[in-house]
Amino acid sequence: MIEKLIIKNYLIIKEAEIDFSEGLNILTGETGAGKSVILDALSMILGERADYSLIKEGQEKLIVEAFISLKSKKLKNLLKEILSDEEEFSETLILRREILKKGISRNFVNDVPVNISDMKKLGDNIVDIHSQNEHQSLLNRDTHLEILDNYCGKPDMINEYKNEFGVFRNYVKKYENLILKKEDLISRKSFIDFQLKEINSLSLSEGEDAKLENDLKKMENSEDISLALNSSLNFLFDDEKNALSLINYSVKELKKASEFDPSLIKIVEDLENAEILVKESAASLNNYRSSIDFNPALIEEIRDRLSKISFLKRKYNLTLSELISKAEELSEELNIADNFDFEADQLLQKLNNQKIKILNLANKISSLRIKKSAELEKGINLLLNEIGLESAEFKVEFKFNTGDEKDIYSVKNKKEYIKLSAYGIDETEFLIKTNKGSEFSPLRKSASGGEISRIMLAIKTVLSGNSDIPVLIFDEIDAGISGRIAQKVGKILKKLSETHQIICITHLPQIAAMSLKHFNVSKSDINGFTTAQIRILSKEEKIIEVAKLISGEKITDNSRKSAMELIKG
Repeated sequence: MIEKLIIKNYLIIKEAEIDFSEGLNILTGETGAGKSVILDALSMILGERADYSLIKEGQEKLIVEAFISLKSKKLKNLLKEILSDEEEFSETLILRREILKKGISRNFVNDVPVNISDMKKLGDNIVDIHSQNEHQSLLNRDTHLEILDNYCGKPDMINEYKNEFGVFRNYVKKYENLILKKEDLISRKSFIDFQLKEINSLSLSEGEDAKLENDLKKMENSEDISLALNSSLNFLFDDEKNALSLINYSVKELKKASEFDPSLIKIVEDLENAEILVKESAASLNNYRSSIDFNPALIEEIRDRLSKISFLKRKYNLTLSELISKAEELSEELNIADNFDFEADQLLQKLNNQKIKILNLANKISSLRIKKSAELEKGINLLLNEIGLESAEFKVEFKFNTGDEKDIYSVKNKKEYIKLSAYGIDETEFLIKTNKGSEFSPLRKSASGGEISRIMLAIKTVLSGNSDIPVLIFDEIDAGISGRIAQKVGKILKKLSETHQIICITHLPQIAAMSLKHFNVSKSDINGFTTAQIRILSKEEKIIEVAKLISGEKITDNSRKSAMELIKG
C-alpha cells in the first residue's frame, strides 16, 4: 500500500504530506481545488511523463516522493532486479522524482538513481489507476483481449505462446527473405557467374601485387644495381688499395705502437671487428650480385600480370584482398542459388512444424479465454444488477482471426483457415445491452457516460479478484450517478477496500461516507499565488464535509442527520 505521499512545488501545491491508510481513502473538495493534481502527482511518481511546466510558479524544482510498504513478494523480486540482488531492502519502498526548471528529470528508488522505465515498471505493479482516460481505454476493443488475459491468470501460458510465436515469426522472415533473395539471385546468376570467372581466371593470392611490384622494380634496375655492387666490392675487397687491406695495415701498425701505449689496444680491437664486418658485407654483396638476373621475358611477364590485376582492381574498385573476398562471396551466392529449393524446403518444414506447435498452444489459450470469459460475464452482470443496471447485460464476443490459404500466417483449424497473431487466434470485444430485448452492441457504441463509469467499476471489481496489484485509484468514478445507485457504488468500493487499498476522488456524499480516511482538498491565495491545502478530517469534520456534499455550504439539521446516517451505514 501507499503509506505516504509528499508533494512539493507541483502546480498549485506548495507542500503537502498525505498519510494514506489501508482500506478506502476518500478525497473531496470544491472543483479546481487540486484533487486531481494529487493523483497526477502520484501518476508521475509511478513513471508517467512529466516536465518542468508542472513546477509551481516562482519555484525552481518540484519533488514528489512516495513511501510504499513492501508486502508483495513479486514487488520485492522486481526491486532486486532493478537495483541489486545483493542489496538488502527494508519493508518500505521509497520512490522519488525531481523535475528541475532546466528540464532535468531525476528518478530515485530507495535513493538509488534509476531510469524512468524502471520506475514505471514498479508503478505498474503497485497501482492501477481508473480515470476518464481509463474509460476511453475500456472502450477501445484493442485492449479487451489483454484485459481478458489478465483475468485468466495464466501469464506463463500467454508468455510461452508469445515466445513460440516469435520463433515462428523469425522463420517467416527468413523464408520470405530467402524467396526474395532467390528471385534476385536467379535474375543475376549469369552476371555473378561472369564476375566469378573473371576474378578466378587470375588465381589471385594474398599480397601478390606488392611482391610483383617489388620484383619488377628490382629487375628493371638490375644493370644499375650490378654496377653499384661491382664498384662497392672493388672498394671493399678487390682493388690494390681496398678497404680491407687498409684496415689490415692499420691493425698491424697500431699493434706495434700499442707495445708502447696500451691504450691503443681498444682501438686495435675495434678495427679488427671492422675487418670482420667488411669481410661479411663483401660476402653478402657477392651473393646478392649472383642472384641478379636480367631477364627481359620475365620482366614482361610480370608487367602483364600486374596490368591484369590493376585492371580488375580498378574495375571493381577493390583492393587485391577485397577481390579475393569478393570471389568467395560470389561463389557462396552461386552455391545458394544452386541449392535454393533444398534450403527453402528445409526452412518451410521448420516453419510449418512451428505453426502446428503454436496452433496447439493458441487453441489451449482460446479454450481458457472462453471458460474464464463466462466467469467474467457472470461476475460483471451480478455487479451491474447491484449498481442499478438491472436490465444491462455484459458479454464477451469471440471470433477467430479470419485466415487465407495463401497467407503464410494462416493455418487450417478443423474446416476453416484462421490467422495466427502475436495474441493467438482470437478476436474479442466487450459487448453490452442496456435494455431487455435489445441487441448486444459494442461497449464503445452503446453505453452512456454514467453507464460506462458503473460498467468500468463492475469490470475492475471483478478483475481485481485475480490481480496482485495492491492499490486501486478511482477518479470520477461517480460521473452520471446519484442517490441510491451512488450508495451501491460506495458499498462496492467499501467491499473492494477489504482486499485492496483504495484512493478515490468523489463529489458524492454516498461514496464519501464510506471512507476509512477522509481528506479535504481546498485552495486559497497566499502572497498572490493560488495554493492547495490537503488535510485529514476528524470524525466531526467528516460529518460536516458529507453534509456539505448533500446540501451545499449551508448545512442544515437534515443534511447533518443524513450525513451521520450515511456514515453509520
